[in-house]
Amino acid sequence: MAARRVHDLGRQSGPAMNAGAEAVSVSHEPTGRSLIASASWMTGSHLLAQAFAYGSLIFLARELPPSGFGTVAVGTAVVYIATLLVDHGTYGAIMVHPRLTRTFLVRAFWRCFLVGVALGVVMAASAGPLVTTFADGGDAPAVALLALCLPLHAISLIPTALLHKSMQFRRLAGATATGNVVSAVVAVVAVLASAGIWSLVARQVVLFGMLAVLTTVLCLPVLRRRREFPAAPAARARERTGDRWFFLFGVTLMLTANIDYLVVGLSSDASLVGLYALAFTIAMAPSTQFSEQVGKVLFAAAASHPETSGQRTVQSVRLMSALLLPLLPVGILLAPVLLPAVLGPEWTGMVAAFQVLWLAGIGYAIDNCIGEALSGTGHIAFRAKVMAVRCVATAAALWVLVSVDGIRGAALAHLAVFLPYAAVYATAGARLAGTSGRELRRALRPVAVAVAWQLVVTAVLLLSLRAAGVPDGVAVCVASAAGLAVSGFLLYRRLGGRRSP
Repeated sequence: MAARRVHDLGRQSGPAMNAGAEAVSVSHEPTGRSLIASASWMTGSHLLAQAFAYGSLIFLARELPPSGFGTVAVGTAVVYIATLLVDHGTYGAIMVHPRLTRTFLVRAFWRCFLVGVALGVVMAASAGPLVTTFADGGDAPAVALLALCLPLHAISLIPTALLHKSMQFRRLAGATATGNVVSAVVAVVAVLASAGIWSLVARQVVLFGMLAVLTTVLCLPVLRRRREFPAAPAARARERTGDRWFFLFGVTLMLTANIDYLVVGLSSDASLVGLYALAFTIAMAPSTQFSEQVGKVLFAAAASHPETSGQRTVQSVRLMSALLLPLLPVGILLAPVLLPAVLGPEWTGMVAAFQVLWLAGIGYAIDNCIGEALSGTGHIAFRAKVMAVRCVATAAALWVLVSVDGIRGAALAHLAVFLPYAAVYATAGARLAGTSGRELRRALRPVAVAVAWQLVVTAVLLLSLRAAGVPDGVAVCVASAAGLAVSGFLLYRRLGGRRSP
């Protein structure tokens, strides 16, 4: 499952006395239509939620300086890294466990909650040194208050896993959407009331709090179902992988997704961290806000029916590529025009980093389709090992490139590591997921042709308009729109009439 970043910026038993020994039924067989419906709910409601979330983010960026964003970015990075210790593989273990009991769930909840409280106290007490080291010039009390997110995350962890495992994506999507909308509204109201940086803090704390309350309430019907569900042989095999691989994957993924804030902060101040944080948040949206939602459905489907995982993987990679790859040249071309115009001139310094991260963000969004299939089919060990190598390589690349080229160097570090990472997933990863690199290339050929024509049309039209003396901003917008229309038409002709079996 994709990592979360700043500004994402998600019983009652019967009368039996021995309730702890009763299996909790949280599984049912997914059909092709139900998977499409689940993905639609996850993506549709998430798009609505993120319209509020990113709308509020843009509004806050126009009202607050980059230093405020940098302080909260560092604080939230610490929160998300600490959530790994709160989780310590519990979420993944619930997802693949073939026979859950209430005793198991209760013990897991209290273990996670107590760890969350302890880590929250430690984070609040060390807020001063954290800000001095990683966000010089920032606000230590703001980071201390963000520590509340850790126990709140612990409360929502078990209910979210159960909703996910039971394929209750409509409820899970509704909870996530509501949390994002409410937190966005609270942040906007707070900044209008001159709360300053506290509006950013409120945005995060309210989001975690809403998810804790809503997922707990929505999970109760799942816990009331007491009928057994079958423990398939594949599920038994996956259970033997143990919590350790999920934990390793979660740790390395979260470190990879957040360590750049800390490395940038070590060599600069809160303002530069803020520029980079906002660039990363927007550029990685295809991965964190779209692919992650589809990935939850793919993970659950692969865990239930691994025998059809290969076909689903090919279809999801093709669909994700058709939706996102045409946006790649559009985002790169429009960034110098739109970002300063929308956010304000003080954010111009994030443009170059955004353009590089946009490429990596779309690439990781497509790769995630293979990754979720690997997790669901019992190959979490392979995925965790690859992620561990990616984590070490990213840290090394950040350490070198940030010192050479600042936040653009940080963006280049992500891109440099992505290329070999994608190659491994497209070969060995694809085979483990039930398909092959050849099948993926065949499925992506129409998308590649459409995007190639898009690039040609965009380049020719852009050069022609500039030669004719058209203002650069207008020329870029017109050429980008024309190229996107061409790729959309070609993809509709080649893929629009096909139906998945």
